[in-house]
Amino acid sequence: MTRATRTKRPTRRSRTVKPADIPTAGTGQRIWVLDVPFKAPAAGARYYAGIKSYAYVGATLPATLTVFASKPYSYQRWVEDNLNGTHSSGATASPKTPRVEQIDAAKAIARAAHAGWRGFFLADDPGLGKTGSAILGAKAALKILGGNTILITVDRPAAITIAAWRDSIAAFGDGGHRWLIISPDQLKKLLARNGQPKHHFDVIINDEAQQFRHLSAQRTQYQRRVAKLSAPAGKAPFVITLTATPGHHPGEYTYLSSLLAQIHQDPPAEWSNLGAKLVALGLPLTPGWDSGKWAWNEDAKASPVLQNEAVTRVRQWMTAARPPVMLHRDAPWGPAPIDGLPVDFTPEQWASYHQEWGDFQREMRLARSGNDTARGRAALMRFRQKAGMLRAAQTAGLVAAHVGRGYQVLVAVELVTTAADPVAEHLERLEIPVARIYGGGADLEAERLRFQRGDAHVVVFNTASAINLQANELMADGSRATSAQRIGIFHQPRYSGIQARQTIGRAHRDYQVCPWSLLYAAGTVEETAAKIMVDRLVVTSNSVDGDTGALHKIAALFGADWLPDSTLEP
Repeated sequence: MTRATRTKRPTRRSRTVKPADIPTAGTGQRIWVLDVPFKAPAAGARYYAGIKSYAYVGATLPATLTVFASKPYSYQRWVEDNLNGTHSSGATASPKTPRVEQIDAAKAIARAAHAGWRGFFLADDPGLGKTGSAILGAKAALKILGGNTILITVDRPAAITIAAWRDSIAAFGDGGHRWLIISPDQLKKLLARNGQPKHHFDVIINDEAQQFRHLSAQRTQYQRRVAKLSAPAGKAPFVITLTATPGHHPGEYTYLSSLLAQIHQDPPAEWSNLGAKLVALGLPLTPGWDSGKWAWNEDAKASPVLQNEAVTRVRQWMTAARPPVMLHRDAPWGPAPIDGLPVDFTPEQWASYHQEWGDFQREMRLARSGNDTARGRAALMRFRQKAGMLRAAQTAGLVAAHVGRGYQVLVAVELVTTAADPVAEHLERLEIPVARIYGGGADLEAERLRFQRGDAHVVVFNTASAINLQANELMADGSRATSAQRIGIFHQPRYSGIQARQTIGRAHRDYQVCPWSLLYAAGTVEETAAKIMVDRLVVTSNSVDGDTGALHKIAALFGADWLPDSTLEP
């Protein structure tokens, strides 16, 4: 009897695993990891996929490459130190003496770390010194918890925000610790191919944490992995969360989900879908139009009081913890004065506003891009673009009048080609120097400094957070910005209360008062946007128990029925 012949399976070929493309130094050499901008020529340097950066290996760095040398606390310096087995010296800056508010905040952070909480939420008003508070608090947390590494995630534009954090760490002292400052675009570099963190950080500071509020966003997913939000508290970094604007509703506090789970003594996974968990606890939320996003339900949309009750409930979970894991303080110099300035269109402007989009483009000499068919949300955007562009000359005239009275003026915009550029061009035709903090072409930090030093009387910008435009700012070299009073103008109302509140805080900070005006074309889509913006300003303020008294006057422009006084009371 013959044995049945078995079908022989083909043997698998063993895959050759290529060694990681990482630079190595020979005798008498070291490795320089370089910060080479996209498409910049860097003769002599080579790109290494294993570190996702350019590097040079040699005895000394050639003079032609010194312009690309890594900066203290940068991703390139972090990798460079790891490869060379060194701990480079930090940055230098004129020393800063912590204010009482910053010392008190650092103590609150330290108490939370000592109690075993997995993090702390610092929600002070813009300009109250959250950066310094977090630096002091991080160093205090390391003394309690042990460790030596601190990661800081910043908001865009990285050219300004990373430099500002580097100067602040140097000014308050880095304590000899290893600091890494990165933008959300660099978070992926901290993850291995399997999606797990390549490095463990003992403390993480998430600045402008509202950028991680949407669970479906890629940057949020990267941040959650790096911060190990799904891990138990004892195996995760201590996370210091910074923002004065946590979200438009509690469903957007996704970056706090693990801390909220710990408060309720639940496993982190139970709160990973924060919106669903809050709905289960009775909060008036509903799934949004985009996957992973949440919104107020119909009852809450119709009731500012119901919204206030919901944000108050979540806030009190954190403030009632022992010790508290949240701290908010109103600015001692008071809320920013804010007023509304409706602009009436002329008959000619109304005609242009109601033109077909293609005709409007030709009249205004706007470049065409992609499919210009306007439907739904796109149609609303077209009308916003028209209104902002048609009002550019009026905004420029108002700005010129303020400059003539000795003020330095901030002009906040959302759109570039139909708002920022036209306003800036009108002002320059009036021979008024303008700093431009928008777009990708200019050196944004150089533009900021032009305004701060008084070389430009006006700044036109669309960066809502993480930049400093206040009077008398203390610079890293010990000099100060001009003392001229700042006045702010919203050339365009925004639908986002978060961006509006952050924008107000760019110059209304550190005991410097900056009044703001909100411009909009009466009877257009901008009036609706202005109403929504103010409504959401109230919600974002109530989320942290902030002072909303300054909003009474502007709220009255749109009718008291939709914003009752009861929602503005503490």
